[in-house]
Amino acid sequence: MRLAWCHTNLGLRRRPAILYTLLISFMMLVYVLAPVNRRIEHQQDVILKENGESSHSSITTTGTPKIRTRMGWMVINTVNKIPVVQYRGAELTNKSFDERGWLNVKNNPCVEETNKPQPESKCLQITVEIQSRMGNHMFMVAAMIAAANMSGRCSIISPTPMLKVFNLQNITALNKGEWKKTTTKSNWLIFDSGKIAVYNPAVRVLPTCKNVILRGFFQSWKYFHHMKPEIVKQFTFIPKVQEKAKIALSNAVKAVKIAKTATVVGIHVRRGDIIKDPFYKRHGFDVPDARYFFKAMTYFQKKYSNVVFVVATNGIEWSKANLNVVANILGTNVVYLQGNSPEVDMAALAMSDHMIMSLGTYSWWAAYLCKGEVVYFSGYPRDGSIMGGKLKKADYYLPYWIGMK
Repeated sequence: MRLAWCHTNLGLRRRPAILYTLLISFMMLVYVLAPVNRRIEHQQDVILKENGESSHSSITTTGTPKIRTRMGWMVINTVNKIPVVQYRGAELTNKSFDERGWLNVKNNPCVEETNKPQPESKCLQITVEIQSRMGNHMFMVAAMIAAANMSGRCSIISPTPMLKVFNLQNITALNKGEWKKTTTKSNWLIFDSGKIAVYNPAVRVLPTCKNVILRGFFQSWKYFHHMKPEIVKQFTFIPKVQEKAKIALSNAVKAVKIAKTATVVGIHVRRGDIIKDPFYKRHGFDVPDARYFFKAMTYFQKKYSNVVFVVATNGIEWSKANLNVVANILGTNVVYLQGNSPEVDMAALAMSDHMIMSLGTYSWWAAYLCKGEVVYFSGYPRDGSIMGGKLKKADYYLPYWIGMK
């Protein structure tokens, strides 16, 4: 009986101690994890605010700036402007972060490398996957130049017709085999721009330890407009192209026997493939009609004197049948560039005093390189179309360009 009482009494005495131990353990766990949660939530709130999203969702939520590496997803820490690597299943504790804001997770691709002293001569590299045609190439290369400038990287590039058109400076050109061999090494990661013509701000904070391949179309002025003088300098046409473009413009002005003080307004009319291929119509590539050109030409005719409109087009029959009528109504002059290469036509449009766009990246870049006023077709892309979901007009068209349709 005495033994039984003692056993029961000891059990009663030990219960408060057990409860006290559990309470202390729980408090310690909260103390350890709370800073981690606060830091993640703070990073996440800043990221989501930059992207116009609501807070209190997963850190890997859709819309959060991310970079895909060969080892996982790299989520941008926009508080310290330092990338933070997020791995699935990573156990986060108060010691998971170092003094720089990096997550100390296994196989972090940057922690060990950035801790090592780097030779001053070593330059991280950046390149871009070239695809499509010249207008798209120009967006890609411009984004690469700007990203290289912001991150202090050396630019390399694979073969592109641009090398035969522009005087590109401080960019190392590799042949296809060399470029592929260089960029398939383990110290490269891929930055995907996402949607075709929607600015991705994550490009501002590329990892400081890896070479980067830019993938995507980067069709937004926001990637590079902050350094427009440098971009324009890089896209200086080679002397041979410039000379041909000057002759073409000079002949155009002489053809209409107008004064030397003529105001030259370039017009780009895109027809051809974009009319014949139903793919473009389905995806929202609406082509401007004669009413758009009438409005745009009227704007310049009223604002400037001695106007001559110089047209570059891949639809010469449609252009003559429609723009000649517009010119007759306005009592103005219109001439056509014919028999030139695409780069000569682009250079001629860029040399014009002002520019009327059609649609497409070729037209966009002719307008961007032009020093005067620009009128663009605001009907591209068609609202509610597939392309309309991939192109944000505020990111694609410059705010001081004039939209008409």
